Amino acid sequence: MADDLFYSIEVDTEGADYDLSDDISSLTIDQQEGKPDHLTIELSDPFKVFGHALQEGMDVLVDLGTSDDHSVIFRGRIYRVDGSFPKDDVPTLKIEAYDASMKMGLRKRNRAFTDMSLSDVVNAVVEPYFSDTNVDIKGDPSFPANGIRQDDETDLAFLLRLAKAYGCVTYVSIGDTDDTFNFVAQYNVMTTTPEVTLYYGRCDVDNPLLSFQSSADISDVQLPRALSGIDFDTGQPIDVTTVTPLPVPADKDQCFQENLAAFRSAAPIKAAKLELLLNSAKGVQSALQEELGPSIRQAVPTFTTPANIAALAQNQFSTSLHGMRASGMTLGVKELVACTSVGIQDVGGRFSRNWYLTQVQHVLNREGYNTSFECRR
Repeated sequence: MADDLFYSIEVDTEGADYDLSDDISSLTIDQQEGKPDHLTIELSDPFKVFGHALQEGMDVLVDLGTSDDHSVIFRGRIYRVDGSFPKDDVPTLKIEAYDASMKMGLRKRNRAFTDMSLSDVVNAVVEPYFSDTNVDIKGDPSFPANGIRQDDETDLAFLLRLAKAYGCVTYVSIGDTDDTFNFVAQYNVMTTTPEVTLYYGRCDVDNPLLSFQSSADISDVQLPRALSGIDFDTGQPIDVTTVTPLPVPADKDQCFQENLAAFRSAAPIKAAKLELLLNSAKGVQSALQEELGPSIRQAVPTFTTPANIAALAQNQFSTSLHGMRASGMTLGVKELVACTSVGIQDVGGRFSRNWYLTQVQHVLNREGYNTSFECRR
């Protein structure tokens, strides 16, 4: 059948390969912001042979989906193998692997990058590990004179520090034959149309949302930044630049009017009062945000230039503009990837929008294939 679950787990090393698909009892792919993708495979080993054959350093590839729509969603290397030999039960094996970005997190370095732009630095760090790098940023500051230092950090830690400082995210996208390392502005992530939209409480859609928990906390709202620094040429403070986060477009709640009409039909008096409350809600929230303060001060840690301050200001922090956090679960959707966006619909007007995925977990076991996630906006 076209919609039958399809999965393939292949382990290979130079000159040999093995298909683990019929041997596993469960498989979990955990994608989390700021970390390499992590694969965990559990399997029975009644003959105590897999522990000999499956070893650290071997490559592993996972192809997942349905019979007519499947693709590679993990490619990496085994870093850990655990065996369990209980007294009155079957021996088991647990294999842990990480994607190619893990190679960047093994060795610490001390080096400087001078007279290079941010995109040039990222490309230089990533080039030894990936054949393809996608740098998609709004502003591209440069690092003159002493430049920027990688100070007793792994390449991965250094890139994550740059991403945090310049409003970007990092992740690995898996292709059929090669992987791409992505260094992308938060704003660009949140303004790109999501590849997947999930719908709660609906069975007539391709991607039903099975469960969803959300919250809004005013203390998590991203405040405007006040940028400052010392001019490299003059040694004088640069005028403070206040950067107000740009709003990101988001789909409206496609089901709100339908839901409100149903409520109005069931309770017309209540609905009329509720609509007045709806009209005033936005103003109340804006007033509360003002009490948090006008901005947060962010000093550039090295000598800089007004042009670099302007470039830094373009790289917006855009994944926590509303102070919202959520988690949910759906049937297996291989296209959901951490550090990208997802559309959520029919969970109420405030929450039915585009969200930034901070964590995605794909789980395949005897119960089938499900995907859970955490997100913010």
